[in-house]
Amino acid sequence: MSDIGDFRELADRLADTARTIVREGRDRLAMDIKADGSPVTAIDRAVERALREILAREAPGHGVLGEEFGPEGLDREFVWVLDPIDGTKQFAAGLPGFGVLIALCRNARPELGIIEQPLTGERTLGLSGGGCWLNGRPVRTSGKTDLAECIAGICNPDSFGPSHDPGMQRLRGATRWNVWDTGCLGYASLARGTIDVTINGPNLDAFDICALVPVVQGAGGSITAWDGGALTLHSEGAIVASASEELHAAVRGLLNDGRA
Repeated sequence: MSDIGDFRELADRLADTARTIVREGRDRLAMDIKADGSPVTAIDRAVERALREILAREAPGHGVLGEEFGPEGLDREFVWVLDPIDGTKQFAAGLPGFGVLIALCRNARPELGIIEQPLTGERTLGLSGGGCWLNGRPVRTSGKTDLAECIAGICNPDSFGPSHDPGMQRLRGATRWNVWDTGCLGYASLARGTIDVTINGPNLDAFDICALVPVVQGAGGSITAWDGGALTLHSEGAIVASASEELHAAVRGLLNDGRA
């Protein structure tokens, strides 16, 4: 039986490929609007196509779930989950607040994750229960437990809506200060201890979520759905991550019913 760490080198090569494509193509953007109204660029498609080609060649028995080209073999033991550009609006606008997300799930559980920022060269790689690294250097969450001392990263404030906005606003008021529209990079910052809480509204799919899970868990943090449910290959909706289990319980209390 393969160990999840056996695929770390392959995951790094996938991220290397994505970095090269993004860097070489970012000044030649062609953007379309998908049926759901969200943007997609030629770079999104080029990255995912290239990563799928590598996986088909080097991990032919594995499944793949990607944002642009759909699912293949989701019932297999190992499934790669790809978001070629997480934060396409920022990317298309020429802003650096985006990343490439690469995850490997085993029996639907995310166990290896990469958050890659191609322009800065910052790569955060996590193994669930096995550590987290920023460009090869081990990193940990802040470990904070007191909400009043925490920095909260809030992803895409437009995504919360009436059912989730009250909880988000309670969290805003309970923390020391907030940073906005952090996207996937907020979870990388949480893993290295510069943000203590990160939340998303209910607009996420599995390809937005899976890579974040091993990064946060590998760094010693907690990450779940707002209701506390475990995040898997089949997850969607609102998620929250915290620097410690104790902090996570307090944050979830605020998000769900106002009782910290």
